[in-house]
Amino acid sequence: MSVKIRKANGQLEEFDPQKLKNSLKRSGASNSEAEAVYKLVAPYIKNKVSTNYIYSLSHKFLRNINRRSFFLYSLKKAMLKLGPAGYTFEQYFADLMKAYGFKTETNLTLKGKCIRHEIDVLGTKHNLVVSVECKYHSNAQRASDAKVALYVHSRFKDLENVLKKRYLKPNYEGWLVTNTRLTIDAINYASCMNFKAISWNYPQEYSLKKMIEDKKLYPVTILSGIKARLSDKLIKNNIILIKDIIPIDTKTLMSMLDITQKKAELIKQHSESLYSLKTE
Repeated sequence: MSVKIRKANGQLEEFDPQKLKNSLKRSGASNSEAEAVYKLVAPYIKNKVSTNYIYSLSHKFLRNINRRSFFLYSLKKAMLKLGPAGYTFEQYFADLMKAYGFKTETNLTLKGKCIRHEIDVLGTKHNLVVSVECKYHSNAQRASDAKVALYVHSRFKDLENVLKKRYLKPNYEGWLVTNTRLTIDAINYASCMNFKAISWNYPQEYSLKKMIEDKKLYPVTILSGIKARLSDKLIKNNIILIKDIIPIDTKTLMSMLDITQKKAELIKQHSESLYSLKTE
């Protein structure tokens, strides 16, 4: 007998065990670990149960089986909360680029050869200038496809000569960056046209996941036990990264978030624990 589960948009769909297992494996769980988590979750999967409940429960069981996979699962979900409009993701990626030695500008508008363009992030480093198009999705199933890759590449070509006149550097690149995934066609087009496309798991040597882990630039949305409104308040105060919470004293955090001393101390402790966590 099939089971219908409720998606975030309220629609019902037939539960597919493989989707859950694939999600766990994309977080780093092995086949056997994904299967073990599914067996633990299966008894709780009833008609009209929410997908959020299923994935939260999976998250809980995964923590007991594989700490690293649990952490990556948390991190991936945290990236989906950098919204809703995507501007926070642009700010976040600008911070990530800074950690890799880039000077960055955000929300820049430039007139290309043909039309005006809004540039999400403009990064400069030594002899390199990078124009970044950030594609944020709040749903892990969404992907950036070939149309997006075509758009990003053609926009960069329209801007390339203008950027050369403005920055006087020898090397220029256009990047497509998404917090979820790229379709095969998008990857193939980017590879064919020799421009950089970055998604959660692609490319292996500098995927978004690897870039974050290598510099420990975890977003504040990864904090468990705090309501979305508190992470929103942190972001509104230009605190997007966990590492930026650590130097803030408890009283300042209490005032900033309008919370009790106990809650502020818990947030600081959790932040310090996450930042010191060895994920390898």
